[in-house]
Amino acid sequence: MLRIKNIMILFVVATLLLSSGCTVIREYGPKKEAIRIKHQEYELARQMLQAFVKNDAETFVSLLPEEMRTKFDVKAFNKFRKNVLDSVGEPVAYSYVTSLELTALNPQIWKVRFRRYNVNRTKEYTSEVLFKIITGMINNKEAVVTGFHFM
Repeated sequence: MLRIKNIMILFVVATLLLSSGCTVIREYGPKKEAIRIKHQEYELARQMLQAFVKNDAETFVSLLPEEMRTKFDVKAFNKFRKNVLDSVGEPVAYSYVTSLELTALNPQIWKVRFRRYNVNRTKEYTSEVLFKIITGMINNKEAVVTGFHFM
């Protein structure tokens, strides 16, 4: 009886330790044949999404073209991220879905999974939202962002 009680206590303590503290963000990579855009464009979008998930405003903004940074700065990033988090929760995973074919631009579609809790933190809810980031190439050498939003 005492042994079972000790095992139960150990299980509860281990569960509490494993479920508290840090959040693990998972990136589910696509199969190489699924990517129909240039590697630079894919990487740029992935880095932006990773910066969003990690709440790294400075990296996110630094990946934007100079003219976009005048309108979308760190303050705008913080407001944008807060609005998304208030709406769907904390991001916990993301994955590339596809890119749409256009002549000069490449809208990329990414799936982002969010988690939030009820008021008492007794129930967890997850939801998925699509993130669209539009990229293009300058002189076929440099990838640039022309727009982005959650859908």
